[in-house]
Amino acid sequence: SRMKAFTLAGIAGLVIGFYDGLIGPGTGTIAIVVFSAWLKYDLKTASGNAKLLNLASNYASLIAVILGGKVIYTIAVPAAFFGIAGNYIGAGFAIKKGSSFIKPLMVAVIVLLFGKLFYDVFGATFFSK
Repeated sequence: SRMKAFTLAGIAGLVIGFYDGLIGPGTGTIAIVVFSAWLKYDLKTASGNAKLLNLASNYASLIAVILGGKVIYTIAVPAAFFGIAGNYIGAGFAIKKGSSFIKPLMVAVIVLLFGKLFYDVFGATFFSK
C-alpha cells in the first residue's frame, strides 16, 4: 500500500541519512539495496530514488559542516564541479546500460567498502606484526 511504502521510505531516509551524516561512504549503494529489497523497485528506479535521497542527505550534511567551519573551499569547489561531471556521466551509463551494468559495480563497491572498513578496524592488529 502507499502508506506502507511511505512509512518504509521515511524510515529508510532517516536511517540512511544518519549513516550518511555520520560516516558517508557507500550511502548510495545502501540506499539502492534498501529501495530494491524493501520497496521492490528495479535497480534503475532504486538507483534514481537513491540519488534523490543522497542529494537531500548531502545538502543537510553540507549545511552542518559549513556552519561548523570545516570546509576548505579551494579543495571543495573543484571537487564538487568534477563530482557533478562524473555523476552526470555515471548516471547516463546507468540509464543506458541498466542492471547488467549496475549489479557488478555495486558488488565491487560493497566488497571494497567492507574491505576498507575491516582494515580500518582490524588492520593494526593483524598486519602490524
